[in-house]
Amino acid sequence: MTDQPQRTKQFYRSCGAIVGLALGYGVMSLTGFTGMFASAFFWGTGCVVGGIAAEQLFHWNSNQGR
Repeated sequence: MTDQPQRTKQFYRSCGAIVGLALGYGVMSLTGFTGMFASAFFWGTGCVVGGIAAEQLFHWNSNQGR
């Protein structure tokens, strides 16, 4: 029973990273950057920021009693 919140937290983080990856790609396309360095920068930043934001959302939801 104690593993369930951890799995949910990991699920939030993974989904946030995927959404961040897509947003990073979108921002990179909209700004017109191309190349390997730009891809690594935008996609990596998107994954990290998305994962952090999703983890904060998880903590906020768990503190609200949901």
